Amino acid sequence: MDKKRWQGIGASSGYVLGRTWLLRTVAGSTADQSAADLGDSDSKSQLERLQKAIVITDQALLQFEEQVKAEKGEELAQIFAAHRLLLSDPAFTGEMALRIENNLLTAEQAVNQVTAEAVAMLSALEDSYFRERVVDIKDVSQQLLLHLGGNSSGLSQFPPTGNWIVMADELTPAQTISLPKERVAAFIVRNGGKTSHAAILARTYGIPAVVGVNNGWEELIGFKALELDGDQGWIGALDSTEIDVLPGAVGMPSAEQVAADAAPAYANMTLAANIGNPSDVALVHRFKAQGVGLYRTEFLFMGETLPTEEEQVTAYSAVITACTPYTTVIRTLDIGGDKRAPALDLPKEKNPFLGVRALRLCFKRPELFETQLRAIWRASAAGPTAVMFPMISNMEELRQAKKYLENARKAVISQGQPVGSVQVGMMIEVPAVVWLAAKLANEVDFFSIGTNDLIQYSLAVDRENSEVADLYQAYHPAVLGMIAQVAQAAQSAGIWTGICGEAGGDHVLAPFFAGLGIDELSMSPGLLPKMRQALAGLEREKIDSDGFVNKVLACATAAEVSDMLTSYNKKLS
Repeated sequence: MDKKRWQGIGASSGYVLGRTWLLRTVAGSTADQSAADLGDSDSKSQLERLQKAIVITDQALLQFEEQVKAEKGEELAQIFAAHRLLLSDPAFTGEMALRIENNLLTAEQAVNQVTAEAVAMLSALEDSYFRERVVDIKDVSQQLLLHLGGNSSGLSQFPPTGNWIVMADELTPAQTISLPKERVAAFIVRNGGKTSHAAILARTYGIPAVVGVNNGWEELIGFKALELDGDQGWIGALDSTEIDVLPGAVGMPSAEQVAADAAPAYANMTLAANIGNPSDVALVHRFKAQGVGLYRTEFLFMGETLPTEEEQVTAYSAVITACTPYTTVIRTLDIGGDKRAPALDLPKEKNPFLGVRALRLCFKRPELFETQLRAIWRASAAGPTAVMFPMISNMEELRQAKKYLENARKAVISQGQPVGSVQVGMMIEVPAVVWLAAKLANEVDFFSIGTNDLIQYSLAVDRENSEVADLYQAYHPAVLGMIAQVAQAAQSAGIWTGICGEAGGDHVLAPFFAGLGIDELSMSPGLLPKMRQALAGLEREKIDSDGFVNKVLACATAAEVSDMLTSYNKKLS
């Protein structure tokens, strides 16, 4: 007998079969008091409730923003930055406040009314992009209601063990991030499309997903176990015999990943993963990363209290152990600028990107730095470890950081605790150090080029400002020229060079980086299959046989570079 099937939209690659869990938004008391029962004094208290909910929601969204920024980079974090802007939008929360004052509504009534009108307006538009932003409006509204005491997200009911296919009518960005992604085998979502934020997040985290399953939804959610194909967008019912032998959700690679894994490896370059916390190790293994090229440690410092040395040792050791025999590169604390931490109570700066951030903060708060460095040394006993310092702008800073590192090693040894061998590196993200690279290379074991900040500082472009987004160019000839200069300095000194910024995951740039002699590319785990395909079978000696690298470096504009790279990649394929 043919199995029952449903068709949706394939939003994130991968094949999975497993047990299902339905995410329900559980409604609680909405304090749905009639307007006639409210007086002026009641109106004032309702306004206060709304303002308090706005503040708490803003704090929660900021934490999501920092988490995604730490785990997956700048671009995705903008989802939550945009949500935070809604909280100060006069047409959204401002209108809610007006309705409480003028119409004597409860805070919940005002939130529901304004949200319903905004949703109706966006839903009526023909543009699919704007229709999908309905979920963003609902996400912020849902969190406001949650913090008013009116709604529960339903996430607390997620099964405590096992891997599950998560099903939901709609999946908001906040819900996607809040779920334990290492135990989410796949998503099936009734509404939404490929450009919905939930779909984008699923692809980034490497979680298969099928969305837009409108036909037969009520029947579909009645099944306890399903199979799905995130490439083709279909969902199939499993029969009782298949369910009985199913231990839990079992993921299988997408066709793209199978092809990439079968492709001949590019032996000259390590392909590593950028991660933000120990739970990302599952993605490191899933996408066959050769270690961790950037372990962002900021997630430990985003809470209301600072992590202890023991907590840090546990977090670092878990990743190092899981990634052995490959190396785990740990970046020291990079707070400040666009990254904030409540527990540090940092003062606001007029220009935080040029202020006290990263290593500068560590030097001002040495107790933070010393504790982290001791924890890294202790964790290094678990396996191959490297440490790198962010935001170095001169030789003095590098030498000072190395002195702290050596003092931390001595402190750990004096306590009778074992340490491993730690490679020492620095990030190249301030243009000044590009011109010092030949000298700095004699002080470290490796360079790691953080292209996000290198582009921002070199081109004088705020990477978070959409008004100048077209000027933020990874293909800018000056940026590529600086990367080439750093690579040359490293090779002359006999040290290795990696790229851990967003450009490191750009498969179009991969042959150019290979031709420069870059030794490691580190990226979001989900980008690894495509990168392996881009580099499959390449030989470094043959890449530049026609002067390809010099031709790229001779380009005068980013558009010329893009054309050159595209043409070369077509020739390779």
